[in-house]
Amino acid sequence: MSVLGVVLRIRPEHLQTVIARLTGMAGVDISQNPGDGRLVLVMEDVAEVSAAAQLGAMALWPDVLGTSLVYEYSGPDAPAPQAHHEAAQGWRTRLTELDTPIS
Repeated sequence: MSVLGVVLRIRPEHLQTVIARLTGMAGVDISQNPGDGRLVLVMEDVAEVSAAAQLGAMALWPDVLGTSLVYEYSGPDAPAPQAHHEAAQGWRTRLTELDTPIS
């Protein structure tokens, strides 16, 4: 199981829309809402989706300006990282095959 502490920065005029969307998401809890476009979330894995996958999806929402992972815990009951390793290995392989050095 993974638990994430996240700061979500939202366009202030869309704050209530995003809050409504977050409220319907399993494993997502709004811990603090100062009302200025920042939200502090506590997220945890659920059977359907990991907290990390949900955070990645939120980062792509048009009303979200940014996401900051400020805390992460993965306990002994977390799923084995093999599946994530295999998915990430693809970009590593492609980067090592580049002819041009990255500067």
